[in-house]
Amino acid sequence: MEKPDFVKAKISETEYSSASAAVDSIFAQALEQRATDIHLEIEETTSLRFRINGLLYNFPAPEKELYSAAVTRIKVLANLDIAERRIPQSGAYKAVIKGGEVNVRVSTYPTIFGEAVAIRILDKRNLLLGFEQLGFQPETLARYNKILQEPYGIILVTGPTGGGKSTTLYSSLNKIKSARIHIITIEDPVEYHIPSLVQAQINPKAGMTFATGLRSILRQDPDVVMVGEIRDAETASISFQVAQTGQLVFATLHSNTAPGAATRLLDMKIEPFLVASSVIAVLSQTLVRTLCESCRKEYQPSSEALEGINLQEEPKPSFFCRGKGCNQCNGTGYQGRTGLFELMLPDEEIRKLIMEKAPTERIKEAARKAGMQTLREDGVKKSAQGIIALPDALRATKKD
Repeated sequence: MEKPDFVKAKISETEYSSASAAVDSIFAQALEQRATDIHLEIEETTSLRFRINGLLYNFPAPEKELYSAAVTRIKVLANLDIAERRIPQSGAYKAVIKGGEVNVRVSTYPTIFGEAVAIRILDKRNLLLGFEQLGFQPETLARYNKILQEPYGIILVTGPTGGGKSTTLYSSLNKIKSARIHIITIEDPVEYHIPSLVQAQINPKAGMTFATGLRSILRQDPDVVMVGEIRDAETASISFQVAQTGQLVFATLHSNTAPGAATRLLDMKIEPFLVASSVIAVLSQTLVRTLCESCRKEYQPSSEALEGINLQEEPKPSFFCRGKGCNQCNGTGYQGRTGLFELMLPDEEIRKLIMEKAPTERIKEAARKAGMQTLREDGVKKSAQGIIALPDALRATKKD
């Protein structure tokens, strides 16, 4: 077992040993509960919370006397400076828990009571999924699969943090990879290694940013490039230059809706003709809790609830499901999460609106006429299919 410098850490070897066992137990329990995040915090008392199906739940925390030693153990594993407690730190490592390997990202944050720790668990079994498992409706999946066959252009994936964008990107790359295609990625961080891909991680301290990495990528003769995130105008501009030279580019972008991505790019000073000519698809997505199949029951929502649906299709569905709670789902009524998707494929009308710098609402109207199903429509359909609860669908798409 790797041990810290106990003088710097100001803990005893006995405390560290006990804390190590506590940390191992926390991780094993988190994996058993299928948690995506662990939050370890201290005030007058300690607290431990797991994010399960998108929500935080309390679990028994280590004793206050062991808290500092537990944080030290986590920092040692993530190769962080155990003597530095005044500034935030971040790191990552691979852990083997119950025979399975998971990638772990650690972030510490100094508080007035001590260091708070946020841990993201990246289980590789959840990263490379089939598109059906991600929650694509058949008609949306057929349109997306067709776009994946395009030789060049930009495919944007948008949505909130923790909305499943990385999973969609990895699944897309895994689907199209072959010995005849050279795929290069630049990520922050590399969440999962896919064999036969050339993957790089940014390192700003060393001068490796998204922009600098992209400038060098063309010399590597790629067919497909994946940019972890378009964060600024420089990265956006270079990404479009790569697409213009004949490569297929995947990238994520902060935008609440697919039509809003065009406006976001224009705000970043990308020329309208580049956006109109290069973007071949925008996929907006978010994650919603799925109902437990063992205890979900049909019910009829109130007329007030149905008024907020605004579906194009008629008649509107009138029966939906909700979870009652059972032993299978620990009484929550939910098990797992699924994606809601909104896929915009720019046609001539949409490209014309982009060239005119038209408002997002006009682009949205044109996209719906061209066959785009909105996030809310996808959510309501999944509610009517008994996959998710209607209130969760409406809540997740309130900005749609």
